[in-house]
Amino acid sequence: MRGMRSSSGVEFAPWMKVDPEAIAKAKAEREARKARQQASQGGLRADAMLIDPQAAELGAGGGLKSKVLSEEEVELRWDTQDEVGNAGFVVQRRKGGSENFEDLATYEGFSPLRTKGPGGGSYVYLDDSVNVGTWVYRILDCDTSGQRSAVCQKLVEIESEAEGKQTLLVGVGIAGIAIALFVAGALYDPIQTTATGAKIF
Repeated sequence: MRGMRSSSGVEFAPWMKVDPEAIAKAKAEREARKARQQASQGGLRADAMLIDPQAAELGAGGGLKSKVLSEEEVELRWDTQDEVGNAGFVVQRRKGGSENFEDLATYEGFSPLRTKGPGGGSYVYLDDSVNVGTWVYRILDCDTSGQRSAVCQKLVEIESEAEGKQTLLVGVGIAGIAIALFVAGALYDPIQTTATGAKIF
């Protein structure tokens, strides 16, 4: 502490004191908090879905592909390359804006969700119980000990047939306006010359 106090006894930089015991205690509390959070999630391990849920919902590298077939049907596809110790998959869904996922199908009751072996494979699931709205799908893998882990998720927007037609008409209208403006600009551009073979600088 030599040189760290003024002549009147006031400490110059008290924040520079390092207390190893306090640091160790804070670290232990942080680990305990993480363990409690993991336990409250029903055994779901910490993963990319929990670290960055927004990126996961938008399909940023998650690997889950979706295709809206109708107002009541969504096709989900995902691929794996390593399934050592994996028993199968669980497909979950939640309504946009809500927090709780519900199980749609599990490998125990739907055989196509069972593992294809240690080398992985391609999987397809058709959800025919959905309706118009915003939904988030999540795929969990379940290992042979029963531990679940989220591997990918995706946000899916399902429009009604009327909304789909309206969106198409708006798109066509905007494209028509853009083409008309381009043609008008090309015809009335004062820089252009009409002389054959003239160059535009």
